[in-house]
Amino acid sequence: MFFARIQAVEALRKLGGGEVFSAELLRQICTELDDASLRYGRASTATLYGAFAALLRIVLSLAEWRQAVLDAAPDGDRFLRSAVERHRLWLKEFGEKDVAKSLVDASALLQSVATIADFESICKTLAGIPLPIGVFSEERLRIPAGPKQVEERPRPTELSVAFVKFQLGGQPAANIHHLVPRELHDMEIEVRVSRWPEGATHLVLTPISAEPRSTYELSEFTFTKPSTEPPYTLIQTGRAALQIAQGLKSRPFEFKYTAAFQPASAEQPVAVVGHRTLLVEGFDIRANSITGYQPVDEKILLIRDLLRREGWANAQELSDILELLTSLGNLAGRAVQDAVFDGAWGEKEFQAYVRRDLRQSPRIGSDLEEHAAAAGGFTDLSLRGITIELKETDKRIKQMEDCRKYVEQAASYAVAKGRRVALLCILDTSAKNSAPWSAADGIDVLMSAPPANVAVITLVIQGNITRPSKLSR
Repeated sequence: MFFARIQAVEALRKLGGGEVFSAELLRQICTELDDASLRYGRASTATLYGAFAALLRIVLSLAEWRQAVLDAAPDGDRFLRSAVERHRLWLKEFGEKDVAKSLVDASALLQSVATIADFESICKTLAGIPLPIGVFSEERLRIPAGPKQVEERPRPTELSVAFVKFQLGGQPAANIHHLVPRELHDMEIEVRVSRWPEGATHLVLTPISAEPRSTYELSEFTFTKPSTEPPYTLIQTGRAALQIAQGLKSRPFEFKYTAAFQPASAEQPVAVVGHRTLLVEGFDIRANSITGYQPVDEKILLIRDLLRREGWANAQELSDILELLTSLGNLAGRAVQDAVFDGAWGEKEFQAYVRRDLRQSPRIGSDLEEHAAAAGGFTDLSLRGITIELKETDKRIKQMEDCRKYVEQAASYAVAKGRRVALLCILDTSAKNSAPWSAADGIDVLMSAPPANVAVITLVIQGNITRPSKLSR
């Protein structure tokens, strides 16, 4: 847990110094800080770590805004608007808590961020906020009272609500959930309450989000006081639904649950901790296919999530990569279904076909370059700095590892252009005496050797496919 705290400070220092920091790594740090808040014995310490984790998620949105500004990406201000609204919700939850005052003061300028310099100043300030080193509740020492010690009335246990388990569709809240829009999905929640305040009739868990209320439906959970002894474990099942579908390039929806006792005059929790943030994606490949081939679509989504998680591409680069994968994934599917590349094909003919195919996409068109100089050589094709290396082979590719000998060339071009991702497209024109493999199985990410460590998205286009009737002769 201490390591996550150090990582968070280092991330803020890097962002404050104008450096890039992996968005997915920052999300993992937030999750680990949430874990820490569950285990600390003092509710005040747990609250501070929970508030810090929530504030880091807002910083993440600002980091994406900064990158969008630098890339001149369209509608980059949506990240800034989201951060400001989420900070407003954060202030409602933590603004009146004394333990979080240092974080409230440090993030005060967030509501008026206008420049990248403002963002970097906030990151530097947050990096300098001291956080207590918490003690896990399991490690509390119990010292027996001496025989002459005057018996004192014990202080009441700090009032806290801890989200022990939060699942959507059977998956824990720390993951990104993929939900089909306009369908109901089960949601299970388990919370631990340290004690029940006097005069309280109900505990209510309410979802909040910066997303428009019309775009989602999430259950509100209501609990009455249990008849057992504290601490109480409360479990309930609800429903979740997204009312609209997302686009391929959209970030996941983000929701958070708050806890409050009713009536409002009752004592309220000192700490609300644990995993209570939901990341939900509502992209429906059945209704909005990417390539026209569902297994290929599923593979593209996996690659997209990998690039986001590892931080190998910024928002604009990822957008360009997905445009290329949409066209090339469709080509891979058609190559198997329609035997597009029948007979003998050379590398030049293959490149001419792919170039023509890519330029048919309105979002690629004239931006596709051919034979652009890089690393002392010339790339086959490139789109706004994303390299597309094309190869043709007459030797049967039976597994993706057979493509590794082409990886370093594509990686070299990517490094020369300041990128960490490249595309490699290989046409297999070997004589085939067996059925082709699935187009989706011919798409994978192969890593180049260190120190470059470039992610080379490799697609095998199957050519010279034998007709099924000939395979039985």
